Amino acid sequence: RAELMASQIKPHFIYNTLNSIRTLIKIDPEQAQKTVYDFSTYLRSNLENVGERELISFSDELRHINAYLNIEKIRFGERLCVAEDIGTKSFQIPPLSVQPLVENAVKHGLCAKMDGGTVTIRSREEADVYVVEVEDDGVGFDAENFEKKKKVKDKFSHIGLENIRFRIEEITNGKLEIHSMPGKGTKVPVIFPKAIVEGGERHEGHDRG
Repeated sequence: RAELMASQIKPHFIYNTLNSIRTLIKIDPEQAQKTVYDFSTYLRSNLENVGERELISFSDELRHINAYLNIEKIRFGERLCVAEDIGTKSFQIPPLSVQPLVENAVKHGLCAKMDGGTVTIRSREEADVYVVEVEDDGVGFDAENFEKKKKVKDKFSHIGLENIRFRIEEITNGKLEIHSMPGKGTKVPVIFPKAIVEGGERHEGHDRG
């Protein structure tokens, strides 16, 4: 499953990013420099954290997310809008448990629409859990059918939501939900129990039933 997570780094994304940097070098060297930094941050986070079971701060995951979004904004321009409603950052999560959800929202939700749309990242604290939500107003899909199949055989089969869900459940005893409707968009809430992720402490050997 860790190998499958590593495959999130698609060759075409690397090629497209390098082409964007090459163009920026000629027309906007300062932006090119910033994009190189974002690209190195993105690659480092993916390669260092794939398969990693140790928790990282949500702040670190947000930096990874923002590096990815900065790159995609260069490519898609006004078609990609980003909104954040971050209520808290003071908790820990498995690395690469939220960033791939944002990547999915951009690639398979927004960029499938002619005029693009908005991806929104939220976080909040509740009584016993921390909740992170990734929402887009893109093309959406049949979430009910997805949950029934578990092994999707249509164009969404490569999204890897089940691999992300597995990591969240295995490492934190958390939960990933999928709410989507064709033509309306998708919302993916991720619930992290405070007993596991609060204060940066990892409780080994928790009972998963």
